[in-house]
Amino acid sequence: MRQRLHHIIYIVTALTLSILCTNCGEETTPTAKDCYRLLRVQRQDITLNRNFSVKMEGVYNIQVRPLVSGRLAKILVNEGAHVKKGQPLFVIDQSPYIAAVDAAKAQVGTARAALSSAQLNLDGKEKLYAQQMVGESDLLRARHAKEEAYAQLEAAQAELESARIQLGYTTLCSPADGVIGMIEYRVGDLVEPDGELYMVIFSDNKYLRAYGALSEKALSELLQDFNCNSTDELLEKLPPVTLYTNWGYQFEEKGHIDAISGIVEQDNGGTYIRATFHNSTEIFRNGSNGYIELPYVRHKVIVIPQEATVDIHNKYIVYKVVDGKAVETEVTILPYNDGQNFVVTSGLEPGDVIIAEGAGFVENGMEVTEKKVKKGGNPS
Repeated sequence: MRQRLHHIIYIVTALTLSILCTNCGEETTPTAKDCYRLLRVQRQDITLNRNFSVKMEGVYNIQVRPLVSGRLAKILVNEGAHVKKGQPLFVIDQSPYIAAVDAAKAQVGTARAALSSAQLNLDGKEKLYAQQMVGESDLLRARHAKEEAYAQLEAAQAELESARIQLGYTTLCSPADGVIGMIEYRVGDLVEPDGELYMVIFSDNKYLRAYGALSEKALSELLQDFNCNSTDELLEKLPPVTLYTNWGYQFEEKGHIDAISGIVEQDNGGTYIRATFHNSTEIFRNGSNGYIELPYVRHKVIVIPQEATVDIHNKYIVYKVVDGKAVETEVTILPYNDGQNFVVTSGLEPGDVIIAEGAGFVENGMEVTEKKVKKGGNPS
């Protein structure tokens, strides 16, 4: 048993010495440098886009309300229909208003008869006065009676005209060509001029106006970017804008920002802009939401790929390559971009070499070599 144990110890010792001798005879391979795509910074032109959330409205949006009270008797159009100017939309129960017209006509007839009687009486008094059979006071009373009868006729005719106007109000017509929304009433409902609900909203969707908020800072930046001293000058220099829906649909026809509010809103500290678009297809409707894209060309600026940066607590870091090593460098960028690149306003100078990709995997001070690109664009 003791001899067997000595034999095992001998074998283990021999193997250990053999491994040590082998390791001593090998040379350690040096660690390879990390390879990255590098970029030499240069100044260039770039088109950037500013996006502003907007809500679309028709050139005019009219709340159709009744001018007289009554039960809704007829609805003559479908909800969402295209209508022409003057086309009847609703009819309110006309019975009481027709009765009012008839009563006014009767009053006009009575007033005319009274005027005729007063005229005959005046004619008689004038003849008698000429014959000195009545005094001047009788003649004056006859003239006054005629004037009163004439005034009563005019009042009756005015009442008749008013009754006819009221009857006309029982038919509500379209104020212009356009599209109506959803109808808030049903046949039989009581409608009133001072009611809480309007009957329907009428819109013209051939032209749309997109309204959006603009902060004071953004307005100041636009004035500076376009080298303007006033908003009127800015409106003249702003390029056409593109309209997008919230689901990403691009409106084919370009629009223009044609108004900037001169008042700063107290609730959000900003102002409002308005862009107008020709909506020939009427794919957008009043109340639609989306955003407009305002392009702007920056000339001779430093542009770097977004993947060349690391965002650390709202600070942007790039890695310059100095003497073959990565040097952490903080940069300042514009708050808006093209989705792929950043415009650097400080921290880099033309001629600087930076790591152009994978900046998140780089450590400060690590040795870096440039990734070679074979013919055909494949990295080696």
